[in-house]
Amino acid sequence: MKCEDFRCCRTRGLKPSPLLGKGGVAAPSKRCCEATESGADGVVGSKKIAQAFSKIKCRFAASLRCAILLCLLICVLIQPSYAADKWLSVRFKDFLVIGNANEPDIRRVGRYLEEFRSAFAMMFPKVEQTSSVPTTIVVFKNDESFVPYKPVYDGKPANAVAYFQPGEDVNYIAVSQALSSPSVIFHEYVHFLTREGSGALPIWAREGLAECYGTFEMNGRQNEFTLGRAPETHIATLTEKPFLPLKTLFAVDSGSPYYNEAAKQGIFYAESWALTHYLILGAEGKRRSQFVQFLTLLGRGDPVEDSFAEAFQTDYGTLEDELRDYVRKRSTWPMLKVAARETIQVDARSLKTTTLSEAESEYYLGDLLLHINRLGDSETHLQNAISKDPNLIPAQASFGILRVRQRNYDEAVTLLKKAVESDAKNHITNFYYAYVLERFENEGATAPATDFSTRYELMRTYAKKSIELAPRFVEAYALLGRVNLLAGENLDESETLLKKAVSIAPGRHDLHLLLAQTYLRADKTADGRALLSNLARIASDPEIRRRATALLNQTEPRQAIFTEILPEKPAESVKEQPTEIRQPSPPPPLSGSRETVLEPVTPVEPAVQGEKVTGLLILLECTNGLTLRVRSDKGTADFHSSEPSKIQFLSYTADVSDNIACGPRNPGTPVSITYRPAASGPGEPLVVEFLEKK
Repeated sequence: MKCEDFRCCRTRGLKPSPLLGKGGVAAPSKRCCEATESGADGVVGSKKIAQAFSKIKCRFAASLRCAILLCLLICVLIQPSYAADKWLSVRFKDFLVIGNANEPDIRRVGRYLEEFRSAFAMMFPKVEQTSSVPTTIVVFKNDESFVPYKPVYDGKPANAVAYFQPGEDVNYIAVSQALSSPSVIFHEYVHFLTREGSGALPIWAREGLAECYGTFEMNGRQNEFTLGRAPETHIATLTEKPFLPLKTLFAVDSGSPYYNEAAKQGIFYAESWALTHYLILGAEGKRRSQFVQFLTLLGRGDPVEDSFAEAFQTDYGTLEDELRDYVRKRSTWPMLKVAARETIQVDARSLKTTTLSEAESEYYLGDLLLHINRLGDSETHLQNAISKDPNLIPAQASFGILRVRQRNYDEAVTLLKKAVESDAKNHITNFYYAYVLERFENEGATAPATDFSTRYELMRTYAKKSIELAPRFVEAYALLGRVNLLAGENLDESETLLKKAVSIAPGRHDLHLLLAQTYLRADKTADGRALLSNLARIASDPEIRRRATALLNQTEPRQAIFTEILPEKPAESVKEQPTEIRQPSPPPPLSGSRETVLEPVTPVEPAVQGEKVTGLLILLECTNGLTLRVRSDKGTADFHSSEPSKIQFLSYTADVSDNIACGPRNPGTPVSITYRPAASGPGEPLVVEFLEKK
């Protein structure tokens, strides 16, 4: 069959049915023609199609009915499977590059990134160049093959020519080979390099920096490169469209239409680039230190408007005018030229290329889809990988995690146990097995065959093994911290490990949150609250800010637990100072003392039944137990307890803290007392609540 047989669909104004890849995503119908001629892309070749249609009589070829039938049958039979393409892999020093693009393009992408990584390391020596998890770069041969593996936004594949997807076990950078410039790849790699060290930066700053440094270019020499070239697309966008007000730009977050929608992305990225370019390279460098100060204040959690005013010593309108003039009144742009002492150029030809099996390519595509949360499409690829190679351990592990996400814990445990038994020295499989056991526990799906202590030790064993095999793999530290938190045991171990994890990945605010939870569980409330307060201000993830704020509210020191009732003072002392209040010490710094003075709890209604009286406490008599004298609108009454330690003391006022002295109180202190009436004599106080003065 020739290509003309397919084109008959269009010559008569008919629309072919869409072709479905194995991911279940529609691919453009023009692939019918391409596949028929070449038989590539895992589709039925021309020879097989000819056989399939051998019984169709040529005498009907001229009829409209036959033409429609031919087109429909072709489109059913020809289903592109991108995993069936020839997939290659090249191992570079810091990452793995795979793709169905041609070999020179795969090597080119890897070489670009390796050279950029070297240049970035020279410019920013304090930025850790080795991620705590490995990175895989997927190079698709064209956008058509890329679309089924893009993140979904509003039910459609996102408008992206590349993206960076961080993960617990692996980071992915996905790009199309059909790029007019490597700047998109550099942009995503900046996100990768700065992710674990700049978690507090707002989105406009992260994207602006990535756009600026994404203009990296080698100068034709092995040790020279430039930064700062003005992208023509950004200049055109800023010339044609009105600028966003800075207040709007600064408010963009990951859920904003300006960050996700094609019609609005252009101006957001263009203005983020222009503002960053101006503040770093423009104004003869006068704004550079102010820009650094601005980002520092934002990273500290200070409000945007206050940070802006303090750093730039001006208002939004002034800087907006400067930015518009900078963009629209110049024909040349300042650039940064750098000459390195050592060669940064990479000879990618010396690196070995490996052809992936079809099972391996199915695994990588399925795992990529798993990481962008396209679970149904991921399942198709991972099942194909396992069916083609039942001994492919990474595919089994990935499929186990998929089952965790789908809450199918029984199958997940079986898969991951098999994976870890097959490859005991793989830190990822050890981590995943401990991980699924932890999820199994938290979701209440635990089989009753073993007690908790046995299951707890099993989780600890595999999490610690993962740390031992990969000391920079921070997810294993976090997992062990969560397991210890669940059990309420080995909290000192968790504190040590989580501090180490934070030192490896300081931008990972989820690790800071877990450390704060560990402090709270270990009764180090002041340490925990200090860390939570910082997270509530600076965390870039809204969910982490929400959780930090919720924990702060739960541990709000609105009342005090009395640790001591002090003996009565001499009369002359009582006159001058009726009560002696010891204020709790201020929260110690995170690196300081581990002791806290007082554990505050949130006020709740006393869970004690009894009668209640409200009035002024005018006497605490501490002989033969404790007697409280209260004056109310019903008169004066005494309440006595022979065991004061059984009384629950609550305080809703800053006037009363953790200690109170015995003796008369003048003026009286507002209280509400819940008591058990006695047949004769004073009632027995059960709860004493100190109230705000009205």
